[in-house]
Amino acid sequence: MEINQLQRHLSHCGDLVRVGGPHERGHLIPARAISKTKTLLSLGVNDNWRFDKAFQELNPECQVVAVDHNLSLSSVLSEALSSSIKLLRSALLGKIKQSKRHAQTLLNQVLLYLFYNSSNRLLRRRVSNQTNEVDISLETLIAVYGTIDENATMLNVTMSCQQCDLLEDIISLESMLSVVTIELAPLPTNMNEVEGLINQLSKCFDIVNVSSDGVDVDQVSSVGCLEAPLELTFMNKRLSR
Repeated sequence: MEINQLQRHLSHCGDLVRVGGPHERGHLIPARAISKTKTLLSLGVNDNWRFDKAFQELNPECQVVAVDHNLSLSSVLSEALSSSIKLLRSALLGKIKQSKRHAQTLLNQVLLYLFYNSSNRLLRRRVSNQTNEVDISLETLIAVYGTIDENATMLNVTMSCQQCDLLEDIISLESMLSVVTIELAPLPTNMNEVEGLINQLSKCFDIVNVSSDGVDVDQVSSVGCLEAPLELTFMNKRLSR
């Protein structure tokens, strides 16, 4: 299957706006969904929180809840302390380039901490249907931290084509979701897997964007021309009416 054939699945959406940068964790989002969203659940944020910040700038009333089993506010503070020591050491040694790099890392860690330590949340959890201290189901996540109003929660997730359980959960909870943005990583080598994912979610959602690194897939001829991740935006069919 040619990569540009994915375009045939797209539904027309005339109010798409770019939220975040044109690279990783930036997405095209229907403007009608931005003001309607009361909670943004961002799964797998790592330390790249630009999309979360950009979305809240467009909708200050929206709470951002980031979920990452490798990240917490205490770990951010620990990394910030480590970056401070590295910055001081490189500055004393006169290593200007290293000093600038450590300063930039430190600034990002401080801003990340301040962002999630305000009205937002950073959870050291992993979304799955397993039962333990680390894992939390998507249903529980929305019930405890999201907004149960109809189509008031947006989901931003990094995943692979093989995570079928999560897709099934998204479909079962579609009445609560406004938009689902997915970053597929690693980049699939078989576009039939992507088409299968699209077909599965199309029961409840219209796909309104497929791109990679800010480039629409109709502008490339093969998977080899793309850079990970593959970005997909799904809008709840209820918002299309």
